[in-house]
Amino acid sequence: MTKVLQIISHSEEETLALAEKIISLLTPDDLLVLTGELGTGKTVFVRGLARGLGIDEMIVNSPSYTIVNEYPGNRPMYHFDLYRLGDSSELIEIGWDDYLNKNGLVVVEWGERADEFLPNRYYKITFSMMNEKEREIVISLIINE
Repeated sequence: MTKVLQIISHSEEETLALAEKIISLLTPDDLLVLTGELGTGKTVFVRGLARGLGIDEMIVNSPSYTIVNEYPGNRPMYHFDLYRLGDSSELIEIGWDDYLNKNGLVVVEWGERADEFLPNRYYKITFSMMNEKEREIVISLIINE
């Protein structure tokens, strides 16, 4: 694991701006795994990614009950939320491998629930609550050989 960036966000707007800025550094087939407790800013971060891709951030919400939301665009984004995933085998049923092979950014909230299905290379973004307004965001590159 290589830590790429560690930052303290002081507001929701800073979290949105961070995600919007890093989008230019990502390739269309990157996978982002977002981890952290409820309310730490994962979905806010996804809205910032959408804004960076030219997708209306206001349509982005957590796909808690549908598991995946698809946001079309020049560079599409596939947003998973595995919080309510009963069993990791459900990923196969919804076409997990197909999503990983599509030409689009795949973002997974609660991705640690699918460890055995993650590819050898992905970005892990960890969100920690410092206080009511501040969040620590750590972006790491994971390469398993």
